Amino acid sequence: MSSTTCDGWSVRRIALVSLAATSALAILLAPAGASAASPTVPWGFNEDWGWSNGGFNSAQTANLQMQKAGAIMPDPLSANRFHVMWSYVESTRGRYDWSVSDAQYAAMQKYTQKPIMLLYRAPLWARDPARSCAFGGEEYCIYPQLPKYDKQWQAFVKAAVARYRNIRAIEIWNEPNLARFWSPAADPARYATILKQAHDAVRSAGSKVPVVTGGIYPVATANGNVKAADFLRQIYATAGASAFEGIGSHPYVYKPSYVDGMRSRLDALRTVRDQNGDSATPLWITEAGIATGSSGVPPDQQAGVLTDLYHSIEGTDVRSFVIHRFYDVGGDSYGVVNNDLTPKPAYCGLGAAIGTPC
Repeated sequence: MSSTTCDGWSVRRIALVSLAATSALAILLAPAGASAASPTVPWGFNEDWGWSNGGFNSAQTANLQMQKAGAIMPDPLSANRFHVMWSYVESTRGRYDWSVSDAQYAAMQKYTQKPIMLLYRAPLWARDPARSCAFGGEEYCIYPQLPKYDKQWQAFVKAAVARYRNIRAIEIWNEPNLARFWSPAADPARYATILKQAHDAVRSAGSKVPVVTGGIYPVATANGNVKAADFLRQIYATAGASAFEGIGSHPYVYKPSYVDGMRSRLDALRTVRDQNGDSATPLWITEAGIATGSSGVPPDQQAGVLTDLYHSIEGTDVRSFVIHRFYDVGGDSYGVVNNDLTPKPAYCGLGAAIGTPC
């Protein structure tokens, strides 16, 4: 085993350490058929920078992870997604603590600017105490606030937007059509109301940044979940097209053809959008990915799938491509690096194909 560095990052590989070998490695890791043209759609990673498994690690961790992600990303087109949880910021009513999201935002401003900011998750004091969900404890269920706390929600949104100005878009909630993220069951009409309130708060903060619906996940209507197209249809019926400037989508695909599958999921949302006379509103992919191992593809194929998905949305109405995720956490094998931040082949493969080569 020998080692070399990629922007200061120690990378283990079996090879002679030389400039020629490093160049060859980048070429070998580039997905087959990858275009040498510069990328055109902002892309990045979905990650709780510095936060995982229910706890915030440190500002140093956030910086380290962001540095590694930034090493392969083209800065002008960066679109990392960072989570600003209301439940973390205002765990005590009336008292804001921005320490977690400040560290995330600071790391992004240092290494890759213009992130997509995700706002969601009511604190314990704002939830219905009689409600519970079937997914486990506090960290495994995401709740909306009771209507009587809507003003506090708007105040949080306005404060977050005023604090974090250099952002690409503001996404309201994560996968709100799933019971897991709108416990105990998805409610598209209530979500639409909260979305409109957030939009009003963003504009009252003086921001012209586009507001994007929470990334809608492809799922059947069952077990508290609501089908993606039906969920979007209700948003239009309740809040109207003026409540957002972008439609968030999480068009995960789990079997070949990955490109055709993702296109089909996006087209289902486009159909609803167009039926509502809103065809000019773009889509934003705020999560998409492919796991490695038994639940996905072999590690040496991950970069190829992600690159093909990325190229398939260039020249379309899609405004971002956020990859889930940067590093593996627990049993989640979607990362392009391992849990200890050693790279999978996809790390340098993505850099070579659509970003900055290692």
